[in-house]
Amino acid sequence: MVSLPRDITPGAAARRSLLADFLIALVLALVAIALAAGIGVVGFAALLLLLVLLLWIGIEAAVRRGLRRRGAAAATVSPRQSPET
Repeated sequence: MVSLPRDITPGAAARRSLLADFLIALVLALVAIALAAGIGVVGFAALLLLLVLLLWIGIEAAVRRGLRRRGAAAATVSPRQSPET
């Protein structure tokens, strides 16, 4: 049995996690589209709209998380300023 490397960087772990999430989302979307085929055109359009909205929410969450990380990284690099009197 082949095991995954244990000493991977956080970036590699994040990319691997993102790939797994993407594959799971793809399978779920395909299943949802196959099910929507049984409920007609209106159901299919509603499902596509739902998928687009979920994608939008996911992108916003990722951007927000990225901005928060960038802000935290900038706060650790920048020197402290003394309060003005």
